[in-house]
Amino acid sequence: MSFSVSSVILTKNEVFNIERCITSLQWCKEIVVVDSGSSDGTIQLANELGAKIFTHIQSPPYKAAVQRNWALQNCSLTGDWVLFVDADEVITLNLAGEIQRVCSSPENPFNAFQLPPRYLFWGKWMKRTLSYPVWHDRLLKRGEVFFADGGYMEHFTEGAKLGRLNEPYDHYANSKGVTDWFERVGRYSSWDAECIFNFLETGNPNAIGTKNKLNLRILATKFWFIRPVARFIYMYIIKLGFLEGWQALIFSLLIATYEFMVVVKIIDLKRLKAGLPL
Repeated sequence: MSFSVSSVILTKNEVFNIERCITSLQWCKEIVVVDSGSSDGTIQLANELGAKIFTHIQSPPYKAAVQRNWALQNCSLTGDWVLFVDADEVITLNLAGEIQRVCSSPENPFNAFQLPPRYLFWGKWMKRTLSYPVWHDRLLKRGEVFFADGGYMEHFTEGAKLGRLNEPYDHYANSKGVTDWFERVGRYSSWDAECIFNFLETGNPNAIGTKNKLNLRILATKFWFIRPVARFIYMYIIKLGFLEGWQALIFSLLIATYEFMVVVKIIDLKRLKAGLPL
């Protein structure tokens, strides 16, 4: 079976992370950076490290699925497989070996794979707190699979022959500090609030990225006003996050804060629709 991998890194102002990420991808046939308008030296450093550089600036709101599909269609990728990585992520040696072993096997029946992230917060793996493993759509057969628009949590298009790899990649999601984290979740919470508001108005499960009218996502959406407390209890107590130290407490509080941002933004949208002052 033909086997080679093109890696694609999405960036914007990632000079702090990009070298670590690119270093972990040296086993790939090519490393491509798709930048969204960096001004901090990310492009220059990535070029020095041997990556191929492309720039694509979306009209707001930014959607990762759109950026990934743009890369598939416009970057003249040459690998049989395409691995998508964010700049704050690292492909471990064990995962690289598993990708090479599985994708080169003539018995591999899949054309797309989900990978589990090992989420690191202030040096601590949030294994219990984030219910490891959680699966992310990241590796696909070029020309056979694309991404469906799922907001900031993108998914493969329907019909992909989907498999899962066991080895995790490392995700340093707080690598640029909590100020950057709040800026990012500010965008995510706005999108989340709009999706929930649209579902509450229409009852259409597609508004929140599901076709099933009876699942946990629907339940969490209907009871949106208790999400901050429920999320904290679930992560820190039910999933035994408290066993992962003080870092897990801070992290669980941050996620609860994100959920509170979503709640407040839903109230904003409801008041706007009712013609009430903000």
